[in-house]
Amino acid sequence: MSLAQLPLRLTTGAFVLNSGIGKLNLTTEEAEGLQEMAANGVPMLADMSPEAFRRFIAVTEIGVGAMQLIPKVPGWLAGSALSAFSAGLLNMYLNTPGMTQEDGVRPTQEGTSIAKDSWLLGAGASMIVDSLVNTSSRRKRAAKRKVAKIQHAKEQKVEAIHSAREDQRKALQEARQAVLQERKAARKARKAA
Repeated sequence: MSLAQLPLRLTTGAFVLNSGIGKLNLTTEEAEGLQEMAANGVPMLADMSPEAFRRFIAVTEIGVGAMQLIPKVPGWLAGSALSAFSAGLLNMYLNTPGMTQEDGVRPTQEGTSIAKDSWLLGAGASMIVDSLVNTSSRRKRAAKRKVAKIQHAKEQKVEAIHSAREDQRKALQEARQAVLQERKAARKARKAA
């Protein structure tokens, strides 16, 4: 998780987790009312029993909230889960009669509380974008480090080759000097004899 995602993940995670925990205590009547609204956005939810829906929505919200709060969960995954969850909420908002004004987008007084959940979609999308941007920048940095390491290794190899050649040249020069000195010594010995 990048530090840029930390405030988003903490606030959305705490908010959604708390909401999910609160839904564990819904009465059957409350679950039925919520299920009717949710079925406007996701029609297959209408086929569930109110008890199954209550468990489903509570577990879903707890799971999405927990994903935001667990640092090991990648940002793109946490953002995707939050975006999908909030897209369902916004779909419910847009398809529930009385939630929007005549234009079908701006909220009525009753729809304002659900329309506010659009911030969750923005937060999820921000996490996804941040993960994509930071991942590519991390790859670029890793590639630069790799190139620098290869360049450093190449420079060391070239330096070692030059050093070996210089040592070889010096050794040959010393050997020549030794041969010349031996010849001089041999000449002197012959002249003396």
